[in-house]
This record gives sequence, structure tokens and C-alpha cells, in this order.
Amino acid sequence: MKNKNILGFITGTLLFIITAILVIFFKKLNILPDKYFIFVTVGLFFITIVIDIFLFIKKKGGIFSFFKVLAYIAAIILFVVYSYGIHYLNKTMNFFGNMGLIKEEITSYYVIVLKDSKYEEISDLYGQTLTYSENIEEEVLSKIKLNLKYSTVKTIDSLKERLYTSKTESILVSDVIKEDLEEKYSDFSSKTRILTTIDITKEVEDITKKVSIKNTPFNVLISGIDTYGSINKTSRNDVNIIVSINPNTNKVLLTSIPRDYYVQLHGKSGYKDKLTHAGIYGINVAVQTIEDLLDIDINYYVKVNFTTVVDLVDKIGPISVYSDQNLNLWGCKFIKGYNSVDGDCALAFARERHSYVDGDRHRGRNQQEVIRAIFNKVTSGTTLISEYTEILDSLDGKFATNMDMDEVMSFVKYELDDLRKYNILDTQLDGVGSMELTYSYPHQKLYVMIPDEESISDSKEYINKILSEN
Repeated sequence: MKNKNILGFITGTLLFIITAILVIFFKKLNILPDKYFIFVTVGLFFITIVIDIFLFIKKKGGIFSFFKVLAYIAAIILFVVYSYGIHYLNKTMNFFGNMGLIKEEITSYYVIVLKDSKYEEISDLYGQTLTYSENIEEEVLSKIKLNLKYSTVKTIDSLKERLYTSKTESILVSDVIKEDLEEKYSDFSSKTRILTTIDITKEVEDITKKVSIKNTPFNVLISGIDTYGSINKTSRNDVNIIVSINPNTNKVLLTSIPRDYYVQLHGKSGYKDKLTHAGIYGINVAVQTIEDLLDIDINYYVKVNFTTVVDLVDKIGPISVYSDQNLNLWGCKFIKGYNSVDGDCALAFARERHSYVDGDRHRGRNQQEVIRAIFNKVTSGTTLISEYTEILDSLDGKFATNMDMDEVMSFVKYELDDLRKYNILDTQLDGVGSMELTYSYPHQKLYVMIPDEESISDSKEYINKILSEN
């Protein structure tokens, strides 16, 4: 070690090791096009070797000592930079590794009593009456395992009425029926309480038709369910947007379908139903119902909920959405024009329909506006770099997709090889309002939107046009 500097040798060796680790992470992530990966690898090792030359050799005096000091400073800076790089890449790999393919779906049911009832736990109901709607599955009842008097009703209004008038001690409702009662009767939440929750878990098979997304046009369903918390819960799919992406022309078409569209649910016979009720029966029913409606293949889905939107917008900072009128929604004030909004207000804007003459059609346009605003915020300026880990944290476990890591990385790698700005277009299905019986509520008429066949035909043609362009 006569001509070697021990401290410099250790520093240089560690720098070489951390450089190699960084390159390995780039390789494992497989996000860089080959030409960029080779350039980055050669560049990183070239810089490391040059620094190591000055660190390894023990020599004092003159210009060499000056460069040795610079080499130590550079090594320290690169340690920090490479450590952050490894952290970011590892975070990315873990995120995509945890990216949730829906393997099971959970439907929650609740035994509900009046707020001031004497019953504190489910066993207190022994021998008492439990009322439920007649379409409750036997599997749910079998989980109660208690000797009760059961009675059935045909409508959710009857459930509320029997409970309020003490004609039954308790009612059994699904998550969706509970939300319907809370929405219809403003005092339902305050006058009742949940005695116990029953979760029914079912396995889900991925039925979509996958393609190579890096160079093949494809369709993605954005399915937004009206719940907070677990993304695996079944619930009404209030947001239904088909994203048609052509990576060859860099065109993206957003096709919004109103939540109340009166359609035949896939695999269900009898009455048609609101499209939003498809989500009650799982993501596959929602996917296949829309495939039937538009005569297209949905290659992938992205399932999000309220929590996803709120957390993502809060992490990337306020987004700018355009409102075509003055509004006051859930404490969020909107002026006509562009508005800077946080997560809660972005969600309020995306959910509101009662303030508009054309109701759910306008909500669909607002949802497209929120998606566009998020996309613009993430892809402009330094947001993606400065808020990268926060964005990943905000999405981790809060959305589900059947895209796997290799597919996503392959697409990103393809786009990085030829960076071009995407042209985002939009269209919307239309219809007229009506009151009809539905598959999910066969004994009471609900508001639905009867599809306009011309708008369906136009949307099919538009989607096919976008996907077929070269």
C-alpha cells in the first residue's frame, strides 16, 4: 500500500460499489431505452473511474492535491445523489410490485339498529326480528349464526320504515343499500348505528384481453367507486371513463359514460339496470357490461375511489380546473373560470351533478376536467421530480389495475425513446332521463338515463378511429 492512500482507496471503492448498485437498479427497473441505458452506464462508470484515479494514488503537492480535494468533494456529492437515486428507484420498484391486481373483492353488509336501542352487540338480538331485502344472498345470512326471526321486504324504503316504526328490531343491508338510505334520508345516519359488519370475500379472475401497450393501441377503463378506504370493496361505479390510447399517434380519447345509463348488465337477465350498479357485482361485470355496450375490448382497468383522488391531488399540490359557473360545493367555492383546488374540492367538483341543468352529463365533463388537470400538473414543471415519492405514497394501495410492472415499464421505456406530447381528446355518451325498474331494485322505479343510440354509434366510431390511426 506504499503508493496508495488508504482513505482514498476506501472512498473510491465505496463509490464504485454504489455506482454499480445504481446501475443494477436501472437494469432491474428496465425503464430506460437501451441507447440511454448504455449511455448512462458508461457515463456513470467513467465519472467514477476518473474520481477513483485521484482517490487511489497517494501523491501530494501541486495541482494533483487540488484535484484530489475535488475528487473527495465529488465522491461525497455522488454518494448523496446516488443514494437518492437508489431510494427513488427502489421506491418505484416496490410501488409497481405492490400495484394491485384485484384478486378478491369484498362486499360489506351491516346489521343496523336504532341509535337509542338497547342492543349493544349482535348476540343481544337473540330471538328478535331481523329484516332484509329479499335479494340478500344466503351466504350473508349464514354468517350471522344466531337464532333470529327473519322477515323480508321488497324495497329499501320499507327497510327504513319498519326500523323507524319499531316493526323490526334490526335490518340487514349491503354497503350500497346503506349508502342509498343515507343519501335519500338525511337523518338515517344520525338515527341509526351499526351493530356488526359482515364481509363477504370472493375471488376475481382477470378476464381482460391484454395487448403489447408499447406499440399497440389499447383501451383502459377508469372505474371510480363511491367509497373511501379499501380499493377491493364492491360499490357503485360512479365514474366510467374509457381511455383509448394510441401510442403510435400519441392520441388519447376520453369517453365518459353517464353513471345512470340504462344498460343490460353482463350475465344478468331480466330488467336492465343503471351502469353504476354494475360495480356492485364486481369489476368484471363493469368491464364486460361496457364492452357489450360499445362493442370494444377493454384491455386494462384502473379502479380508484374517493381516497385516491383526494390523496393524489393533495400530494401534487393544487390543480387548476375550469368551472363554467359559480358553485358552492361542500364548503368549496368555485368561480366561473379556472379554480385552484385541493383534494377535497377536486373530489367535490368531480362528484357534483345536482347543480347542473344536464346533471350527470355535466359531471362526466367535470371528471374529464379533473383527469386532464392532474395529468397536466404531473407532466409539467418539476412536479413529477420534486413530488415523486409523495405521489407514489399517495397512490400506494389506493388504486388497483390489471397492468403488471413489466407492461407499464415497457410502455414508459417506449415513450422515453421518442418523447412526444400527447393530444388529449374527449367525447361523451348521451341519453334522456326516465323512471324505470332495475335489475338491482326490481320493485321500485329509479331514475335512469335511456341511451341515445346515435351517441353510442358516434362514440364507437370515434374510439375505433383513434385506435386505428397509424
